[in-house]
Amino acid sequence: MLFSFQASSALLLWVGLAQAEDTGSPDDSPAPSETITIYGEARIARQRGEMIRTLKHLGYRETKRKNGRTILRPRIPYRPTVVLDDDAWMQVKRSPIRIDPPGSTNWRYLWCLPPFTITAACIQVGGQVIGKRKLAHHKEDIVRATRYEMKEWQQAVVAHAMDKRLNTELPDLLDAIWHTGHPSEDEGVFLETPAQRREAILNFWSNRSCVPEGASVREVVATYIEREIQTSQSPATTEEVQQANESQRCDKAKLIPLP
Repeated sequence: MLFSFQASSALLLWVGLAQAEDTGSPDDSPAPSETITIYGEARIARQRGEMIRTLKHLGYRETKRKNGRTILRPRIPYRPTVVLDDDAWMQVKRSPIRIDPPGSTNWRYLWCLPPFTITAACIQVGGQVIGKRKLAHHKEDIVRATRYEMKEWQQAVVAHAMDKRLNTELPDLLDAIWHTGHPSEDEGVFLETPAQRREAILNFWSNRSCVPEGASVREVVATYIEREIQTSQSPATTEEVQQANESQRCDKAKLIPLP
């Protein structure tokens, strides 16, 4: 799903018009794809924040963030540690032994360093003190308590990925096939003639699934066919369009041939 071709200005224009109205001057308004990206990322950040807030209400605190993952430790040592990945998945695992003296300031760690003695208060034994069954019970509690926030976060990630697919990657792919003959999904193939390129795009349209996501992709491809291919010097023939209509398996999906 990652494509690196640049969409033409005309294609970006009709994708943008399908997404939102232009209420300002062209110089002052961001490109439609940029607006969608910013909104999608903001929604993901908001839902991730809700997830962390819920975990904090459950007695967790953030201790480390690295390589797109956030580690949250429980204030009660024997409860499991939670790892949140930026791709919206969660890992709940046994908490390790750690140095964590009581208190709320960073100065408390001085009591665990020489010349002071490391006391039992400095060492948090963690999940080693409970069995598998009790640990599993605590894990299930966390999953149940964060089920709604996790679902909302995952939906935000999926929606953002779908918007990127529809408004950037898919137009880039169609442009690559139609204007250069090099489909980005298989860079070793070169489609030399307009007929071969039309066939590739029509097959791509007819092979989409009947789920809502597939319907959204078909709609973008159909608009491309109508506004790019059918207005070119090598439009699809009536026979080609009819063949594509017969090949697809969704009842309401139809391409309209040229009159």
